[in-house]
Parts: sequence; structure tokens; C-alpha cells
Amino acid sequence: MPKRGSFSGAVGVRLGLVPAADGGTVFLDETSDISPAVQVSLLRFLQEGEFKPVGTDQTRHSNVRIIAACNRPLEPLVKEGSFRRDLYYRLRGFALRVPPLRDRPEDIPVLTEYLIKKYAESSGRRVPGVTAETLQKLKSYAFPGNVRELENEIRRLVAMTEEGEFITLKYLSPDIAKSQPAPGRMFGLEALKPGATLKETVEQLEAQIVRQALQRHNWNHSRASRELGLSRVGIANKVKRYGLARDSHGGGSA
Repeated sequence: MPKRGSFSGAVGVRLGLVPAADGGTVFLDETSDISPAVQVSLLRFLQEGEFKPVGTDQTRHSNVRIIAACNRPLEPLVKEGSFRRDLYYRLRGFALRVPPLRDRPEDIPVLTEYLIKKYAESSGRRVPGVTAETLQKLKSYAFPGNVRELENEIRRLVAMTEEGEFITLKYLSPDIAKSQPAPGRMFGLEALKPGATLKETVEQLEAQIVRQALQRHNWNHSRASRELGLSRVGIANKVKRYGLARDSHGGGSA
């Protein structure tokens, strides 16, 4: 909560992030890039729940839940000494790893639909959707910039697409327009075993589809079975038949 005159441009009292979130949640993005000085302040706050507003020596308390996100693993930064080890263990209460977008192309259609709606509404334009060919190009691209790169691409496409028309290949960025599915991967499925009979090929595909549905639903059989139009007994039988497990990477039968 900066005070008037505490720094150049401070002309009044403004409630800061931490006191404003007292009793709630604070989301810290790009945690891996914070400076050593900020790391010290953050560690003190996490340990004691105390902070000092800019321009004062008065200590205040705040009770907030911290959710921290980073765009690269913190462990190597801890080893090289650029990220405090004690802060790392303070933040690592419950860790979730979100795979990069290139490893979950099945999420691209849902994200694309959401982003089209978001930017069409914010710009007051009518863009009903995206063509199947364009969507396949988006799914084929590796997106080194992850979801933010996809968001920027959709925002640009919404702005360039004619009012009332679907997004087509016409305005895709050059790198995305020339993208091709990775060898052996079509529609998010792994390569099939060469020389397999039709029956074996169908079984490989079925095993991959069931496994991916289970992964999308954190191995909740009820939800995955509803998505696939199967009963819980039916999906359980397929899991047993193909030897599928949480750490399973193969697509064929066990």
C-alpha cells in the first residue's frame, strides 16, 4: 500500500495486492523470474505473514493463500543458486505440473473455441468459429510459446477475419500455416505398430483412445466412460484387456 510521496509518482494511498486479498488468494505468475530482493520479501511473508507497505516502516499482517506459477522448473535454479532453496520448499506445498501445449494437442480445440469467443465479444465482432482445416494446422503446430502464443494467434485472427465468417487458413501466421503433424502422430494418437493386422490396428487405436480419455479425466472411470459412451464395467474391461495403467505409454495390448 504505497503512501503519498513514498516514490516518484505516488500521489495518494492505494490498497496493495496483499492487503486487498486478505482472507483470499494471491496468484503469483512467473515466480521463477523474481529478483533476489523480492525472493527475500516473499519468504518473510510466507513464514510470518508480515509485510511492510512501500514508503513506511509499519509492519502489517495478512492471511492469504498463495498460488505460484513458473514457466520453467525451479529445481535447476535452486541448484545453480539463482532461486532460494528455503523459498522453493515454502512454495512447494502442493505441486502441479501442467504439460506444455505441444504435449496435449487435444486441448487446442477447446482453448481455441474459448479464445475466439473471448476476443470476438471484447471487440464487438461476430466470428462463429474456425474451420476444420485451420484447427488441424493449430493442432499440428508445436507452440513454443505455449498457451500465450495460441492466445496471441487467435486474438490476431479474430481481428483479421471478416465479420460473420469462420477463421480460415488465409490469415494464419506463416510458421503455423506450414506446420505438419509430427511423424507417426495424427489427431493426438501415437504411431501404430508396422505390419499389424486390421484387428490388431483397431485394438491399438482403441487402447490409445481409452487411455487418453482416462488421462484427460485423471483416471476417473465414470467421467471417461461418459465421454466415450461406455458403461463403467465396459471401460474397466478395456483397461484390463489392454493392461492400461496411469504410467502406461503403450497403445497396444499388454
